[in-house]
Amino acid sequence: MKPTFRPELFVPLLLGGKRIGWLRPELAARLGAWKEVFQANAERVTLLQPDALSPVVAQLAKEGFITGWRNERYRIADLFEVERAAALPFGFPTCAVHLNGIAAERMWLARRSTTKQTDPGMLDNLVAGGISVGYSVEATLVKEAWEEAGLPVELSQKAKFGGTLTVVREVPRGVQWETVIIYDLELPADFRPANQDGEVSEFKLLAFSEVEQQIADGALTHEAALAAQDYLKRRRAKAP
Repeated sequence: MKPTFRPELFVPLLLGGKRIGWLRPELAARLGAWKEVFQANAERVTLLQPDALSPVVAQLAKEGFITGWRNERYRIADLFEVERAAALPFGFPTCAVHLNGIAAERMWLARRSTTKQTDPGMLDNLVAGGISVGYSVEATLVKEAWEEAGLPVELSQKAKFGGTLTVVREVPRGVQWETVIIYDLELPADFRPANQDGEVSEFKLLAFSEVEQQIADGALTHEAALAAQDYLKRRRAKAP
């Protein structure tokens, strides 16, 4: 199913005249209570003091507007930092790294744990993770590759950049506005992924045609499907 984003259902969040997020109307209305931090009306909300955002986010978490607190921070539009759990409710732009794990003519997929707050039980790329404050793209790739699939550093560092894409879609907790940075890694035939952090329940090694069928069946997360399709499209373009 094509992802849905209906901007008319959301209130734009601005900073210095630049849109930095999308808010559900009920959250936009609630932000109006912090008059020194936000200037809010029915058409738009302007963030006046980014440095004062953290206590607002903490209070919103107590009220249930923000769930899944991570004690992890994202840097937003290279302007300020915020708790990761606030990214979707505020519709902030974020970045993530996805790795296509390739073994000859097959692709490794990981099934997300059923305890994951986002897309539980769905198939994902071999490695996928958001870029947190303090980590570069490359460092995130190495960290997530070990945590999610047990890839040693010397192997994950051989991954090749594949491209980027942007996702903007409505999700249950708000808006996902994310730049996905895609890497590809050719893996040894005898490699077997081993999850280290409990966020993956199983791994599947599928032929490319099976991956395409799983995508058609809606078994992959939206971003994973796009990253896998991107790799397969590039591979076909290189074929003689």
